[in-house]
Amino acid sequence: MKRLSILVLLTLFLIVGAVGAQDDVVTVTWWMEPSGSDDHVQELIIDVFNASHDNIKIDYQPQESINDQLRPALQAGVGPDIVWLAGNAAASQYVAGGFLLPLTGYADAYGWADKLLPWAYGAGIVAGELYSIPVTYESMVLFYNKTVFEENGWEVPTTADELWSLAQQTADMGLVPFPYGNATWQPSNEHLMGIYLNNYAGPDNVYAALIGEKAWTDSEFAEATDLLREHIADLGWFGGSLEDYYSLGGNDPTAMLASGEGTMMMSGTWMFRGLGPAFEETGMEWDWAPLPPFSEDADMQVGPYSYDLALGGNLGVNAATEHPEEVGVVLDFLLSDKARILELASTTGFGEWVIPLRYEIEDFPPGTDERVLRFHSDFAATTGAGRYGYTAWTFWPARANQQLWEAIELVWAGEMSVEEYLENHAAEWAQDAADGLVLSILPRE
Repeated sequence: MKRLSILVLLTLFLIVGAVGAQDDVVTVTWWMEPSGSDDHVQELIIDVFNASHDNIKIDYQPQESINDQLRPALQAGVGPDIVWLAGNAAASQYVAGGFLLPLTGYADAYGWADKLLPWAYGAGIVAGELYSIPVTYESMVLFYNKTVFEENGWEVPTTADELWSLAQQTADMGLVPFPYGNATWQPSNEHLMGIYLNNYAGPDNVYAALIGEKAWTDSEFAEATDLLREHIADLGWFGGSLEDYYSLGGNDPTAMLASGEGTMMMSGTWMFRGLGPAFEETGMEWDWAPLPPFSEDADMQVGPYSYDLALGGNLGVNAATEHPEEVGVVLDFLLSDKARILELASTTGFGEWVIPLRYEIEDFPPGTDERVLRFHSDFAATTGAGRYGYTAWTFWPARANQQLWEAIELVWAGEMSVEEYLENHAAEWAQDAADGLVLSILPRE
């Protein structure tokens, strides 16, 4: 009934808009996490929309500390019409609180399922309703300092044995194998946990656990978790030591990689944005490669490599909005012009604002970095062949996701066993499932 009501309202709204202009101008407020692309968003999206719509105007408001401000605003029944959310796991928390408006009616009316990649559309569904749409898609890869590799005659590792051998070799040279840290974003822990779960246990096993057909306490997940514990806590491969990992944040790891102090980085393709400027400063060159499987079991599941599916932030609609029809028009505008979105994404080095629309490589602007094109081309081909894994912030529900990245530090500190950690993780999953907050996941092909 709710979906039907939205469809009727949207239809009436479109008819009225076609017949004649309304007298009143409706302002749709949009809160967004601030970034270096805000001026480009204003120019390429907001200003263009406002100039082409007489009766709807967008008030785009980047908000510092948006995660701290958004929940109190929504709890008070105020806040913006359109809200930025830090991934699907975060969105599910707001769904649980009743703070987000279902978007299924908009999706049906505007055909969003045909505009977005199927996995990206499905990831926004909670309890059978679409509640958010993605702002960008990304994946986890291995970045490396190409100049340092060439100077030392190193080949890009394509197996786990090669990767671990090179990591130890660089550590023995006094270099940092994998510069990384969580000083400014503690959930960075989930980047690494997700990589090790997918690349060691394998995407098939992760999928089985996501849909409740495999226990998170099974040996594959325990071994993956303990392998990361060894690499980060015992060997100090990430950041140089566990203490350094906790002290590094912001652009520190990027600067280490660009200077040659670090050699490789397991991170997300959002790094496309920051690597260029950092390496220009040092005069060195960067490149990337897919992460290899970390075990024979994972290798049997995905072949030489796979890509983890990820969404870098989402947009939802305040359940208390007074302008639901106009919000639908704004969101559909965002999803209806691939060329404009890619122009915006190009201003970030394609590290942000790559909304997961159904692109062809020919859609990318002339002059796009070959390394970026190589990723998007191979990502499409590889994931299209069924070789993909799952990131925690995109496919884990809220409680389980927070426990994943928060409690793992107790394991690294030696204060909690891997077994207890995974037992607690399974318990959080059970509670999320009981509350109907497990996210929708497309059947694995």
